[in-house]
Amino acid sequence: MKIVLIYIFSLSALFFTGCNDRDLLERKDGVSLPAVEGLTMQRVDDKHVRLTWNIPDNIPNEIELPVNVFVEVKEIVNVTKTLPVFNTILSNAPSEFIYEIPDIAKTYHITIKLNGSTKVKDVNYSSNIYSLGQTAVIAEGQ
Repeated sequence: MKIVLIYIFSLSALFFTGCNDRDLLERKDGVSLPAVEGLTMQRVDDKHVRLTWNIPDNIPNEIELPVNVFVEVKEIVNVTKTLPVFNTILSNAPSEFIYEIPDIAKTYHITIKLNGSTKVKDVNYSSNIYSLGQTAVIAEGQ
């Protein structure tokens, strides 16, 4: 019985570790956009904030210019729950956006991402590319 358990355990270990091709998992084909840089937030008045950022110079040649900027706002309900409040795409590579806060007694995360299209369209890949996001926090009563 002991030998059977060792045999089953060995086969299980071989099964779970033998089929691990990290290169296949980590390789990502296609082009990526860099994230916006230097995201800052300034209070304009009680209900408005101005977000400013810089668009990096190292945008790949495969991306059509000018890029767009995707703005997404989520209300933080609790540690594990958020509610989408607002999102928009700003065209022509802007470097600032003024947002009206719906309720100053709540906390919001504002995420800024670059968005662009590839020049060459491939049916196997999406031509609509988003960068990683940079997030600013509007804390309640801030």
